[in-house]
Amino acid sequence: MHMDDKFSLSLSQDEGILLLTSARLLDKLVAGVTIHGRERDELIRELIDKLSMAVSPELTSMSDELANAIVESVLGADEHEDDDFQVDERLEDFVEAGVDCSGLNFPMYAIDVSLPVLEKALIEHFSVTAQYYSFARESVDTLTLNPLTIKREDGLWRLIAYCHELDEVLVFRVDRIKELSKTAKRFELPREFSTAKNTTFAVYR
Repeated sequence: MHMDDKFSLSLSQDEGILLLTSARLLDKLVAGVTIHGRERDELIRELIDKLSMAVSPELTSMSDELANAIVESVLGADEHEDDDFQVDERLEDFVEAGVDCSGLNFPMYAIDVSLPVLEKALIEHFSVTAQYYSFARESVDTLTLNPLTIKREDGLWRLIAYCHELDEVLVFRVDRIKELSKTAKRFELPREFSTAKNTTFAVYR
């Protein structure tokens, strides 16, 4: 088969977003490369455009967020390699003074392990079991979650997920997940969720 030959490939939406996210990652991580005589930027951009046309608009937007999340987790891995529990020293001062810190954006646990697991579970529609730290109760809660989307706000990664225990869609901070594992249980993305993506969901306390 010659490199110039065209070929067709049938992909599911899940396979399409996985391939699209991979292309975006290649675009972000590989620089100054010529592929078979064509500049990397030109070739990968064409691939991203073709995949974006084949995948639903909601998944296309999410794939860019996922690629950014993966890059962030990979580049930030070295910073958290020796510190499993990342607590800002200012947080300890506030807690000792009796201040309610539930709304403050201090970093907690390193996300380099949990974020890729969430991304994979989100793409493949698998539920996850999370050990999630609650500031309000000062406890680590065991939760079963259906990841619906991941987004970055105020410098922090946040997960919007359906919580089985509370039967509600809530917002969770990824850096408050102490431990995370993917289950064997699959879930269907709620049809109404695509139209409610701009809805403000309650935060898990």
